[in-house]
Amino acid sequence: MFTPDQNRQQSVFDRLRLGILAGTLPTGARLPPTRALAEELGVARQTVVLAYERLASEGYVRARTGSGTYVAPDLPDAAPAPAVPPPTAASSLSRRGQRIAAVPVSAHQRQPGIGTLLAGGIPAPDLFPKEAWARCAAKVMKTLPSELTGYPSAQGLPELRTQIAAHLAATRGLLADPANIVVTAGTQQALRIAADLLLDPGDTAWVEDPGYIAGRGALLAAGATPVPVISDTEGLDVAAGIQRAPDARLALVAPSHATPLGGALPIARRLALLDWAARANAWILEDDCDSEFRWSGHPLPPLATLDRGGRVIYCGTFSKTLAPALRLGFAVVPAPLVPAFVRACALAHRGIDTFNQATLAEFMRQGLLAPHIRRMRTEYSRRRDALLAALARHAPSIRPIDAPGGLHMVGRLPDGTDEAGAVAACRARGLAVSPLGAYYAGPPRMTGLIMGFAGTPAALAADTARRLEAALRGGNGK
Repeated sequence: MFTPDQNRQQSVFDRLRLGILAGTLPTGARLPPTRALAEELGVARQTVVLAYERLASEGYVRARTGSGTYVAPDLPDAAPAPAVPPPTAASSLSRRGQRIAAVPVSAHQRQPGIGTLLAGGIPAPDLFPKEAWARCAAKVMKTLPSELTGYPSAQGLPELRTQIAAHLAATRGLLADPANIVVTAGTQQALRIAADLLLDPGDTAWVEDPGYIAGRGALLAAGATPVPVISDTEGLDVAAGIQRAPDARLALVAPSHATPLGGALPIARRLALLDWAARANAWILEDDCDSEFRWSGHPLPPLATLDRGGRVIYCGTFSKTLAPALRLGFAVVPAPLVPAFVRACALAHRGIDTFNQATLAEFMRQGLLAPHIRRMRTEYSRRRDALLAALARHAPSIRPIDAPGGLHMVGRLPDGTDEAGAVAACRARGLAVSPLGAYYAGPPRMTGLIMGFAGTPAALAADTARRLEAALRGGNGK
């Protein structure tokens, strides 16, 4: 039987020996001083001293008086053979895990090495208000340090929730009590938490088809069964949803701008959706991620403004208006659900980054968000018009479907086009397009490319269109 001290000494010896044999501690490397390593490992210094002495006696290290202990140039034995990986990782996944793993990668997660030309669903990095943001961050840092020593509020900073409520009232006509607002790490987290709270494994949920890839994935991750419902030029076909799954427990919709085709729910479908939710005792997750950017007609009010039965959870984000990397979004939650929603947030992430929350609250308090959005709207409109004109002139192989809002457009390809080949050819030319087919939960009804214009400067529109046409004509596109 080993004593506790002997067990600790053996553990230190084994850790260092394996590091030496594996090359993590290469030949000639100096081992940490015994006192420093003992403090790091939480053991007595004598434990480390004895482990070093054993390593030296067995030929793994050499001590140099006044200099330290170094890995020996000639080791007494070879490195252990690497562990053999299992035949396939998929074989160990649960059935739900296999379904999650099969969901296409979100178009927002672009491949390394590809820039922002034609990248869909992301704001332009060159338009981020970095100077104003830095000033707000500096101001926050002077007053916030005491709050950085504890976990953030699971519901979000009260100052930010107050600013969000004011912003929604002024820009979306949605009157929300700050007490009903929960700050999340973007829309995606809000959708997942709502699905966890409202759906049991196997419950059915309507999803737009084509629709938001990651939203469908959030429902799958919660164990739900997504039911694809046709989304056309007027958004989700509510009548089709009722016919396919009248007893669904939830509907995930983007009433103001459906992804990716851009359809917006007219009033008749909005009322029909709310009526179905009331009769079916179901919930509606409203994704309103980029409603600030509308290119024809007036901005549409959220579905939540019509909700009288407390059936709608309204989800918004700052990923499109500021930057996705900030990971800041929110949900406006019906009052009876707020305690459970906050508890779920606490269990999922222990609160969102306090510093970013406070900086955003200060940015909004100074009245900087609204003019920033206006500047973006003006510039994005210019970039959109330039790309449409360039496509019409230089890229006859693709037919843009003009959506009334959002940061991307769909370019329809001729029937019979190899969509995957077209995407690969475009990406080889530095164009970050995405396949339309990935957005369908069922069989695709159209072949096309998702093309963003926010990150495509107007000055590059013509060259971008020419590269797109060259890719479609000469690079595996047909």
